[in-house]
Amino acid sequence: MKKNIRNILLLLGALVALNGCKDKMDEHIEIVNVDNTVDVFQKLSAQPNLSKFSDFLRSTGYDQLLSSSQNYSVWAPTNEALAGLDAAIVADPVRLKDFVANHIALTTITAPKTLTDTVKVALLNKKFATIIGDKYEDATVSGKGQFVKNGVVYAINQAVPSRLNIWEYMLNSTDAPAQTAYISTVTSFVIDTANATIIGYNTTGGPIFASNPPLVSRNAYWNSVADLRVENQQYTFFMLQDPAFNSETAKLTPYFSVVDKFALVRDFTVKGLFTPDKLPDTLLSLRGVKIPISKSAIVKSYRASNGIVYVMSALPFRLKDKVPTFKIEGENPTSFRVDRTGNTFYRLKLDNNNIPYRDIEVYNHGVADYYIRYQRSSVPLVKYKVYARAVSGAAGDSQVAAFTQRYFIFNPLTSTVEAPVYDLFATQLVSPLNYSEVYLGDYSPKQYGLLDLRLTSATSTSVNVNTLILDYLRFEPILP
Repeated sequence: MKKNIRNILLLLGALVALNGCKDKMDEHIEIVNVDNTVDVFQKLSAQPNLSKFSDFLRSTGYDQLLSSSQNYSVWAPTNEALAGLDAAIVADPVRLKDFVANHIALTTITAPKTLTDTVKVALLNKKFATIIGDKYEDATVSGKGQFVKNGVVYAINQAVPSRLNIWEYMLNSTDAPAQTAYISTVTSFVIDTANATIIGYNTTGGPIFASNPPLVSRNAYWNSVADLRVENQQYTFFMLQDPAFNSETAKLTPYFSVVDKFALVRDFTVKGLFTPDKLPDTLLSLRGVKIPISKSAIVKSYRASNGIVYVMSALPFRLKDKVPTFKIEGENPTSFRVDRTGNTFYRLKLDNNNIPYRDIEVYNHGVADYYIRYQRSSVPLVKYKVYARAVSGAAGDSQVAAFTQRYFIFNPLTSTVEAPVYDLFATQLVSPLNYSEVYLGDYSPKQYGLLDLRLTSATSTSVNVNTLILDYLRFEPILP
């Protein structure tokens, strides 16, 4: 038995070693005939069909870079490929340098092993190129790579000018001026942490800055949705022409008040690149909201360096997707009443259908009117039907008697900083082993924004009377 096990282990070891040798062999096969006597620039400049690109390297100073000890990969367009290059690029030193840098990577890149392998390559101009098989972006590699002592040279049949990223394209486009004007000006000021003076650290380790620290402007879209300037990400972004932008905004105004435009544009960004041939009729925004897409509404598209932009004549969101049902989960409180003395349990249980659920229970705390606080931001102005589920008396639960708990909601119209007001919204009788939702009533927010709610115990200090239990609250909008 031991002998058989030993033989099996030896066989497995031999297979692993053989596989490792195969990988190394593949790598060796990919990098053959390395000329260690010349550098990248010398190799490239010695080839007559790459002479124009060699001239560009000299005029931009990259010839010296490619002669250094660092490793580089260059995808050099042939003279024929450069014949149709925009003369404005050649005439502008800044644009020409960016163009040349868009063909150089600071590392040695070998060709993908199969025609379907994809490699993302960081370039000298901070952009990223996509290599699939023998394709460098839209260009095709001619022949094999020529490896030298500090890198590799590939000849390609097409020039590859750098693309604008999505943010740059939006700012430079005139296709959707209302949307562009709004997004580009939604800014706020934050502390410039790179230049602010730190005078200490708080209890959580965060920095304490000197008074009047320097501030910098930050766009709210970068922070709240996606930073469309980032080159190493891929997004699909929609730009809505003015008539549709204005009409879609008007649909949201009753529910989102002065932030109606932001409520619209925050769902214009999708994670990933969806080219026209792979564009479905529905995508999910970064927030998970359905974006309805009709290809007949596509006015134009632009392949950006970090994704793709679609200019649309229509993007008719459904109101129920923009103003959805939401839940407040009991096990995710914001805070508690500070004088808590009892026990708080975050529970994982099985319901009557053996489906697991999580909830919270505060039991035997000895405080009258004790509360758990929950907050939710950006709540639309719409009437909601509110349902609650709170389960007591299950296996292991000390609370086996029925009890009541109350829900109070902050009133921003009658509150002051010194005297916050919480209005009683509903009282719930929690009966043992009731796994059904209980309808609490209809709730209409006083204004758009923060929902601040307190789940409050009975005005009693008695055990089994002032218990609090909550699985979730469900807010279902009443929409036209």
